[in-house]
Amino acid sequence: MKTNPLIKAIETKNFSDFEKAWTKLHNRLTETDKQHLLTEIIDYHYTDKEFHFYVNVFDKIIDSKVSLDFNIDLPAPTLLSLVVLKGSRKLFDYFLRKGANLNFIGDTYAFMPEESTQPDIEEPDTERYSTCLDFAEHRLADDLVVNYRSLVIDIKEYITNWQGIDDKEEITVKKRDYYCLLEQSEYLRDLIRYGRLVEHIKSLGGKTYSQLTGK
Repeated sequence: MKTNPLIKAIETKNFSDFEKAWTKLHNRLTETDKQHLLTEIIDYHYTDKEFHFYVNVFDKIIDSKVSLDFNIDLPAPTLLSLVVLKGSRKLFDYFLRKGANLNFIGDTYAFMPEESTQPDIEEPDTERYSTCLDFAEHRLADDLVVNYRSLVIDIKEYITNWQGIDDKEEITVKKRDYYCLLEQSEYLRDLIRYGRLVEHIKSLGGKTYSQLTGK
């Protein structure tokens, strides 16, 4: 692929190599190529820990006049929805500053064959079209209902006063119990980050597809 040298520089976190490859390649890339590149970087490589590195990369790509409002062939149907999936508020705000439309409506059928988009029973438009707020609310709802899998552990009989715990004291737990705690921690983290993103998007004026269209 044309973008392989760029992805290699991303993988090694070498911005100098990225700049050199970008200088050679960017005039040969279409807007769609650049949109695919953004999508691949966010989906497979981005982390908040390397935020400043990725922002420098995104600046190069976006400043070459690429629209940030486009459909993508992933469970997250748009760029902003993909950022929501990554759970990064500061990356979300970055793309808004760079011109992404908060209320861009994505089409979940955009990459399906036309005959597949005509169901025997007409589905409501809300099944097909969504904004980043729709996506964030759906993710939160899924975690609250579909993905609700964490066990509830009653520890009252073991610890009655958390303030009395010795900070230097160590305990040993079985791997199974440790992995259970990690799963619970990840589950709660997802609930918190999606809940906060929903409220953040609303505070910025984000709307659902139904609110925008009255459907």
